[in-house]
Amino acid sequence: MGFGTRLVRVIVSIVVLTGVTVVLGYGGWIVLSLTATIGGYDPKTADGELLRERLLEWPDRNREVMRSNGRTSLPLRP
Repeated sequence: MGFGTRLVRVIVSIVVLTGVTVVLGYGGWIVLSLTATIGGYDPKTADGELLRERLLEWPDRNREVMRSNGRTSLPLRP
């Protein structure tokens, strides 16, 4: 297998994984926002916060923990 073939596979893998990460990371928020707008169904968490708002904040909360090398408290589960 040549260098060009391996390079193309690496680039395709990065592009695909980036897309999947974005869709899975923000996909729940998009689905819940659509169902709240169209169908009127807007689920809440046990403490009364809207689930779609917590899902939107989830990636940022995880980034803070990763940047601190795990030294900060873990974010709430969505």
